[in-house]
Amino acid sequence: MTSEELADEVMAAVLAVQGRILGVGQEQYSQGDQQKFEWMSIKEIVQYAREEVEDGIAYNVMLRWKLNRLDAAIDAAFVGYATPPAPAEKPEQARMVVTPPPMQQQPTPIHDAAWAAFVPQAITHPPRNF
Repeated sequence: MTSEELADEVMAAVLAVQGRILGVGQEQYSQGDQQKFEWMSIKEIVQYAREEVEDGIAYNVMLRWKLNRLDAAIDAAFVGYATPPAPAEKPEQARMVVTPPPMQQQPTPIHDAAWAAFVPQAITHPPRNF
């Protein structure tokens, strides 16, 4: 990812926040030409912020759980494939290269338990050449 691409991702996040402010945030906090927080005491703002932090913790735990399942599914899907070297890796370093298993001719459903747990519906993929 280039710096420009990263900057674009940051801008996309800012635009998403702006959309929330003008959508659900406007419904909940707009009071005409003022925002609800402008009339809140410091104590109320601290309470709202604490609740948001608590919500954030819950969402992060949910995301962590999903990422663990995704990680297991990726590991299962790519068993036997070599990891590409990092761009900064020195050429003289020895690397173990694992030959991927032969690919089947027909698309086959993925039956791996980790993947099935992550994606409940049956998914088929055509043969891949990595």
